[in-house]
Amino acid sequence: MINADLHIHSNHSDGKSSVRKIIEAAIAKGLKVISITDHDTVNGSLEALEIVREENLPIVVVRGVEISTAQGHLLAYGIDKDVDGGIDLVEAVEIVKKLGGITSLAHPFQFYRHGACKLRFFKIVDCIEILNARSPPAFNTLSNYFRKRYSKGITAGSDAHKAKFVGKGIVVLENAINEKSILNALKNGQCTVKGELSIRNFFWRIWFA
Repeated sequence: MINADLHIHSNHSDGKSSVRKIIEAAIAKGLKVISITDHDTVNGSLEALEIVREENLPIVVVRGVEISTAQGHLLAYGIDKDVDGGIDLVEAVEIVKKLGGITSLAHPFQFYRHGACKLRFFKIVDCIEILNARSPPAFNTLSNYFRKRYSKGITAGSDAHKAKFVGKGIVVLENAINEKSILNALKNGQCTVKGELSIRNFFWRIWFA
């Protein structure tokens, strides 16, 4: 089984930890896959990829970014170019598709953190983030319900803004050994999720993450 945290922020955007610290924390916690999804920049993700390749570290980096669209935050995986923030969510999905990537709605229904709420957006993305460690359990449950309703793929992550919180929300994969196979598994829902979903954990993360 392969544990992956696919929603992490570094100091390339609003995260507090360096890319190196994030990688070190992920390896120490036994994660095999990470994606650094900084807001509107792939730079953190590309830096992580470079470090892992140069030092031959035992972890796979999936290229990622969290795009701040006009209608809510959109996770994009498998691309190495920035997508402008503030554009229409539908347009962002189309751009990511042309770049060869896949998309996932980030923390849906969490409107106060710019999570998409309108169901029409659930229909056009490849995946839904059904476990975000900084979302209330009810929102994660609701996201999973509509993920099933629209037969979408799955993503999950800690949404960590500090290295110590990496791994609090993960996707569990089987036989996914590189970015391509990981993205296919996500898109096809060939994975499960696990993480900390208690109310106590939610409020702790809101105040101290």
